[in-house]
Amino acid sequence: MPVLVRYCLSAIWPPFVVATATSLFVLNLLFYLRDFLNYLLVFHAGIINSFLLLLYIQPGFLILSLPIGFLVAIMIVYGRLSSDREVIAVESSGFPVSVLIWPIIIAGVLFSFFLIFFWDVTLPWGNVSFLKLNYKIVNEKSSIVLRQRSFIKDFDGYVLYVGEKDENNDILKNVTVQLLDDKGYPYRVILAKVGKMIQNPKNYHVMMNLTDGVMQQIGSLKNENMDEFFQMGFHTCSLDLSAHRLKGGPGFFGDPRNISIRELAEQIAEQKQQKKDTHYYEIEFYKKISMPFSALAFVFIGVPLALLARAGSFTGPIFAVALVFIYWIFDLLGESGAGITNPFFAMWLPDIFFITIGVILIYWLNHRHDFSESMVSKTRSIFK
Repeated sequence: MPVLVRYCLSAIWPPFVVATATSLFVLNLLFYLRDFLNYLLVFHAGIINSFLLLLYIQPGFLILSLPIGFLVAIMIVYGRLSSDREVIAVESSGFPVSVLIWPIIIAGVLFSFFLIFFWDVTLPWGNVSFLKLNYKIVNEKSSIVLRQRSFIKDFDGYVLYVGEKDENNDILKNVTVQLLDDKGYPYRVILAKVGKMIQNPKNYHVMMNLTDGVMQQIGSLKNENMDEFFQMGFHTCSLDLSAHRLKGGPGFFGDPRNISIRELAEQIAEQKQQKKDTHYYEIEFYKKISMPFSALAFVFIGVPLALLARAGSFTGPIFAVALVFIYWIFDLLGESGAGITNPFFAMWLPDIFFITIGVILIYWLNHRHDFSESMVSKTRSIFK
């Protein structure tokens, strides 16, 4: 029996590496390829900077692709065991199916703790490094994002238009800035004769300094009092274009995704003392732990499903994609609230659901023959 267990653990690695690499490639293809090509070919950020940005974004994709690769590998290996009748051989030798399941559950626990450490260390490093380099590129080469006589929508909450550019002095002329409300409609317009892009050395935010202009506004940020209008002139005006988020980037430095679990816990405690709303921060805190434990949840649900459905090399990945989609739906429901007010339960709901179903399936696998014998004996007693 230890030989078969060692076989399962050793056989998981090849499909795990292939599935992880494949899912990582798909995530990059879907969510970052366009930005990468823009930096490389359109924005002229340079080969080194473009690949560094690509490197910095990988921890966020790896935290998703590693559990997916683990699930696919489990489905393939254990589905192959079932289709090759190895499970029947184990049961015929007098061993319960659980002897094949518990070793991989222990491996899932260890892997989940590793993912917590991985998330806590690499994700903040990758996000902060991405922000610093991204903001540095924008600061050094305003031509990367600002092109004359075209509307620029690379900054959340703003639409920029530059009539003319002085490439030598990096000066912008006849600048129009539209500030957008929560629904994406402009509620404020700023017209300036001169503008210049700079970088805040403290937080790396991209700033735009405007000179000799006028500001016009209708209503407010939330589309209230649309009949009100005001206009004022200014000599200098400074806009923080990174106040919301640079598209393609992972937020600002103080975002919960860019700090460690310990730092986030301290922020939550501090904000609770100040009686502030900490729901978003608590969601991110529990997500930093529950998401890595998706690997364990996938073990509980994946192994019994693979054994029951005999999901081999072809059907295993299909089952895995379906399970990942279900997990993703539960995770979205938890993040959005969807009637769940407790942040802990909201983020742990998919793990709890998968583990519960998995425990039921494992119990069924271990006792299905007892159940069958019981039904047969009852049937015989009826016809006697």
